[in-house]
Amino acid sequence: MAHPPGTNRHVPEFALVTGAFLSLSALVAGVVLTGDVVRSLLTAVVILYPFTAYAVTHSDDPTGVLPPRVTSVTAAVVGVVLAGSALVAALPGRLTADLPYALVLGATVVLPPAAYHVRYGERADRVNPLSPIGTVAATTVVAVAVLGYGLLVGGAVFAAATALLTFLAGAVYARGSGARLSVRTRRRFVAGGAVTGVGVALVGLVRGSTPEAWLLVGLCVVAAPTLFYALTAPERV
Repeated sequence: MAHPPGTNRHVPEFALVTGAFLSLSALVAGVVLTGDVVRSLLTAVVILYPFTAYAVTHSDDPTGVLPPRVTSVTAAVVGVVLAGSALVAALPGRLTADLPYALVLGATVVLPPAAYHVRYGERADRVNPLSPIGTVAATTVVAVAVLGYGLLVGGAVFAAATALLTFLAGAVYARGSGARLSVRTRRRFVAGGAVTGVGVALVGLVRGSTPEAWLLVGLCVVAAPTLFYALTAPERV
């Protein structure tokens, strides 16, 4: 692919190297100065991902530098380490309450590389046995279960974040795998999410116990189909 005069064709790779350097520096400094492995590793990931996203979107072939399979496996390992470290730190008394926190840590690290793998990976790597619509159904069930668990244990904030990420991951995966919904159907999902979310918030207000948590869950239910509609808005079917 031709590059305009004055454009450095190695800019994407340079951005990745810069992000890796800053990320590693933050990780080492955080561990040495604070001893908090979880927060230091999470900070390193948060620093690295924007540079990686820039490199991927501006590279002619990002798979040469970031093999999808290696990238997703590495992210899975880091996600397990983060989630496991959070759960170990919660032992023995707060394991149940801190599970949503561990889940959102793992999801934050794993889902972006998983999306990259779906977009750029080989077809042979796609081992998901579910159909695109089946994937949406499965992630929706998981999201609802996580929301319910968060309400029960008092971890609604992290549960809502995990549920939202999970639903969107399944929905965007389905779209990328060929599933298509009409504009009318997607609008019905948005309307249904709004009605259901308001209903959830009203239940919390009527119950009178932790209304803030119920309101947050209601907002999550409203946001999920709305964000999906926004992500697929250019697709006019």
